[in-house]
Amino acid sequence: MLVWVREIMHAMWKPAKYKYVYLACCFYVLSITIPHSVAVYWAFGDELLHQNNAFGVLPSSNARSTGIIFMIVHQVKIHSQSTLHHIM
Repeated sequence: MLVWVREIMHAMWKPAKYKYVYLACCFYVLSITIPHSVAVYWAFGDELLHQNNAFGVLPSSNARSTGIIFMIVHQVKIHSQSTLHHIM
């Protein structure tokens, strides 16, 4: 992950390389999210027709609870950063 941060910082100093870094970041994110999404829809496809939240169809477990906590922490972090950005 540190390599990605370094690449993004390098791209900010040389904007001509930004498109390549942006493409690499998009590929990285898609390579993480698509396999998991396909697996959930394959396993719980019929249930997801009636429930719009994938966490709602997953069985209760520590992994599901951890995922929900990480999502909440991420949202709080993003919200606090955007609020600070508007204040300054």
